[in-house]
Parts: sequence; C-alpha cells; structure tokens
Amino acid sequence: MAAAAGRDVVVVGTYNVTATSTQRTLVARLAATGVPVVTVAIRNPYDVAHLTGQRAALAAYSWTDVELRAAVRVLAGRARPRGRLPVPVQSADDPDRVLYPVGYGLSYR
Repeated sequence: MAAAAGRDVVVVGTYNVTATSTQRTLVARLAATGVPVVTVAIRNPYDVAHLTGQRAALAAYSWTDVELRAAVRVLAGRARPRGRLPVPVQSADDPDRVLYPVGYGLSYR
C-alpha cells in the first residue's frame, strides 16, 4: 500500500477473482488509500462483479501479448477504447441483479 502513496493512479491486473480471492482485498485496500484504482480483468469481465472501490474497469479477455498491449495503449491514451460486453455481468452478491447488461461499454467515438 505504501507504494501507492503519491501516485496519480494504480492499475491492477486481475485474473479469475472469486468471493474469497486475495485480489479483492488488494483492490479494496488500494482504493482505501485514496489513489484512484483501475482494474484490468485479464481473462474475463466477471472479475468486476467481485471488486469494489475501483474507479474504472477494463476487460482484456486474454493474457496474450496482443491483448495486454492493447489494454496498455488504452490506459495510456494512445488508443480509443471500443467494444461492448457480449455477456451480462451479474452481481456477485445477487445473481438476479445485472450490474452490466449485454452491450454495455464505453467508447470515445
């Protein structure tokens, strides 16, 4: 947490976050520092359903070089994000509640 102090933003890559994942604790503690936290779901968009405190979330859908470089370009402002969720993301606490519906997404067009 000390490394986050004084930073403009902290970027955290997540992979298959679950209800008992230490990744949840990490993101929550980083967010509690007051530094904005951005999460990058490296495998799928469902990680966001288990996390709290992040200012933004990006789904990369894979861990290969191509996807990770694309995510970095978006985060650095060198590429415009585009894309929509092909699946709904339900709340981890209440699976009947949809956090983000099919087609949800942000783009700068």
